[in-house]
Amino acid sequence: MKILSLIIISVFLFSFGLGTLAQETELPDPGVTPDSPFYFFERIFEGIGTFFTFGDLNKAARYVALASERMAEAKVMADREKPEAAQNALARYESQLNQSLSRAERAKNRGEKIEEVTEKVAEATTKHLSVLDEVLEKVPEEAKEGILKAKQTSMEGHKNALRGLAGENPEKAAEIGLRAAGARLDRAKVKAEEGEVEAAEEAVNEFKELRQFGEEISQIAQGLGKDTTTVEQLVGKATSIHLKVLAEVYEKVPEQAKPAIEKAMEVSAKGHQEAVKALKEKGALDEVPEEIPMSEKVPPEVKERVEREAREEIEKEEAEMEKPEVEKPEVEKPEVETPGPGRPMR
Repeated sequence: MKILSLIIISVFLFSFGLGTLAQETELPDPGVTPDSPFYFFERIFEGIGTFFTFGDLNKAARYVALASERMAEAKVMADREKPEAAQNALARYESQLNQSLSRAERAKNRGEKIEEVTEKVAEATTKHLSVLDEVLEKVPEEAKEGILKAKQTSMEGHKNALRGLAGENPEKAAEIGLRAAGARLDRAKVKAEEGEVEAAEEAVNEFKELRQFGEEISQIAQGLGKDTTTVEQLVGKATSIHLKVLAEVYEKVPEQAKPAIEKAMEVSAKGHQEAVKALKEKGALDEVPEEIPMSEKVPPEVKERVEREAREEIEKEEAEMEKPEVEKPEVEKPEVETPGPGRPMR
């Protein structure tokens, strides 16, 4: 009985200590895992800890800490070849991540500052995406659908957290977003070198999604009337690195995969051109290269095509913005006579 009491107390203290772990970028120690007979006690005391966490901001921080613990559990279960337990942990992960974002949104609607908690969520989900890559490779085919669903939830959670963070600190949002995009490229490079073309393409598509979302962060900053120089410098430097990595991936994948890499290059080239244009107008190019740094590994015709497509996309967007808004004429609605008793509707 004494041993059981000590176990319960230990689980209880661990549950309340999650707030500190949430500040770490690495996954927390999973502690008692889902395959343990004592896991039931952890869930009970975890619920008690959440119940006694007051305020939406504190709840949001707690839920993202719990989500990170679920991710750690999923990783351990995958390592132990227990895919069903891993999927169950990830189902709870999705729920707790969404609850964290929901609580942050409630706090924001009441005028509270959400920078700290959204930064935690954005940093955590950057790590979670990489862990999910590992889990996906360890589970059997029938378990992959659940892992992919969790990955999509993590990606959407990452972007939603960055939206919230950009509203208060666009520089930090841009920094984290660019880092997450770079991590996707690092994976693409590794997979291309290993000859896993499908995995490399998937990582490149995820990179493209995150980079396109990066434009939204810049728009948020502009809408707030904030100085976007730092954001543009971050984008200019990061896209230079991204293009170099994409060139290495392009060189290693077979012909049928090259169009997807080109599209990702166009996204980066567009981001680079936009950043350079804005920085030149401010006289703040700093160390950002003015020319798009395309590697010699990329054929000249591909380089030319990428630069042209990026330039045309920018010009198209600028033309759309300059179009005057056409007011739609008001159409008077005919009055409908309400039928009285015994009268048919016309």
